Amino acid sequence: MPTEPPIILDADFISSFAWVNRLDILESLYSKRMIILDEVLVELARVPHLASKVNLFIRNGHIKHEEMFADSPEALQLGKLLETGKYGSGEAACMAYMTQHDGILGSNNLSDVKSFCIQYNRQLLTTANVLCQAFKKGLIGSDEADGIWGDMIHKKRKLPASSFSEYMSKTGKGGT
Repeated sequence: MPTEPPIILDADFISSFAWVNRLDILESLYSKRMIILDEVLVELARVPHLASKVNLFIRNGHIKHEEMFADSPEALQLGKLLETGKYGSGEAACMAYMTQHDGILGSNNLSDVKSFCIQYNRQLLTTANVLCQAFKKGLIGSDEADGIWGDMIHKKRKLPASSFSEYMSKTGKGGT
């Protein structure tokens, strides 16, 4: 059985689930496949209660914490990306890491990362994709998905529709 690629977590992506206390969805779908970088943890530390939830998932082994060493190719690429002034440190770190490693980028910041994923032939995983997967696998029902989606929007998370049901209808990913 082939090993599934790791999911490299950007702060906006993981915080969408942490804000609404639903990291359990990520655990159910991707436990032990997720990687979080130091730079992303620094971003999360700006909101201590989010950082503590994510750190608990690291301690429990659901998310692997990785560092970039100063002289590594990833760190050199990170420096180049940060010099452009286009990216936050967390998303730049994720992209830099993915120039050297296989993986799926977990991010909602499509304006910045979508072209990167196309250029480097990397998959992109968004919060909406995760909720669709959780729904299709029966982890959450339609009403629950709509509730989670609404809670995320209430917490100022940017999502591509006003509700999960609307997103599923618009994208043709199935009825609810």
